[in-house]
Amino acid sequence: MGRLLMTVSSRGENGSFYRAGPGAGSARILRPLGARRGLVYVRFWGTRGSIACPGESTVRYGGNTSCVEVRAEDGTVIVLDCGTGARELGLHLVRTLPSPVRLHLFIGHTHWDHIQGFPFFVPAFLPGSELNVYAPLGFQQSLEEAMAGQMEYSYFPVKLRDLRSRIHFTELEEGFFRVGDVLVETQYLNHTAPTIGYRMSSGGATVAYVTDHEPFWKSDDGVLHHPGDQRHIAFMRGADLVIHDAQYTHEEYTNRLGWGHSTIEYATDVALAAGARRLALFHHDPGHDDSTMEWMEADARARVKACRGVLEVFAAREGLELQISGSDRATPVAEISAPRRRLIAGARVLVVTPDETLVASIEQALAEDGMVALPVPDMHAALTRGSEHLPDLAIIDTALASDDGAGLIPALRSRRGRANFPVIL
Repeated sequence: MGRLLMTVSSRGENGSFYRAGPGAGSARILRPLGARRGLVYVRFWGTRGSIACPGESTVRYGGNTSCVEVRAEDGTVIVLDCGTGARELGLHLVRTLPSPVRLHLFIGHTHWDHIQGFPFFVPAFLPGSELNVYAPLGFQQSLEEAMAGQMEYSYFPVKLRDLRSRIHFTELEEGFFRVGDVLVETQYLNHTAPTIGYRMSSGGATVAYVTDHEPFWKSDDGVLHHPGDQRHIAFMRGADLVIHDAQYTHEEYTNRLGWGHSTIEYATDVALAAGARRLALFHHDPGHDDSTMEWMEADARARVKACRGVLEVFAAREGLELQISGSDRATPVAEISAPRRRLIAGARVLVVTPDETLVASIEQALAEDGMVALPVPDMHAALTRGSEHLPDLAIIDTALASDDGAGLIPALRSRRGRANFPVIL
């Protein structure tokens, strides 16, 4: 028996569908939903880069690695990166969100300080939870493989495929897509591994999340001449909040060229050039204690004042909560174009047949695609297992009698509460 191949499509706005595949897109013009002025809620759960550094010297700005919560007014919840701050965020989401939890995880890239909190992210362990994970395609392996690598038994006691939530992986290129009422634009950043920045707009409010990123070129006159820097500025243009990599001082950066991070001076300059309203200095170096962070924050503010700019600057702190008001500067978008493809890890497939040889063949085919078979001998058993294990798909043997096979498909769909529950005969 060959591999079981599945094409997964995603529902777009107005109930239409778009295919999440290479070059996918539609000819529609997309606009951020909601013409009224809106609010976007932002909370910082991890602000550090490279490695977590909790302790007395970092208590004010925090020691956890990158993790930011974003909520739109329609209830859409986005998690920006899954560093060590994701553990506390996961506990908070389980307490505050209705069950089953449905989340969107935007991963800038798969360096450890951006994914090492995922194995401790409680919603991933809960049956019925749905996690949609987005990231750029990495080096020589898929997003799913990169996330699963840190959960091999050599490093962690629970494998990715053993998690009880439904996890969907989407690899991204530059372009646009939508989650709920949030229109998302992606653009590559200048880092040591493929890295994407996210620009999120909802109800007229825009948040740009751009870390980890290094200047393309630093000229002697301080002007950002390089086309890459100009493109970076255009990506943040008019944002209500920019969360930007600002790991180094200018002096530190001279010894860290090519490491893939920005200075406070560069972060401030590009935010000013973009006409942003607020700038959050982010991805703090683990060697910077609270006193150093206060100095860096003051230095960035003095830089704005010296050039008579209009920009609110602050260093991101763990626990800091913001409400970002919309400015009604919605920009039309040509098409949905960022998603490359969608994979499913840990999908549960109900296999209904008494034929043990057939079950073994299907199990092998499903395992090659990271899916788990739930074999049952007949549809009466399937109705019970379907309620217990919440399968994503059913494969039913057509050799079963009608009153114990296809004839019970409506009952199975009713029991799952999904009229469109997928079934393969």
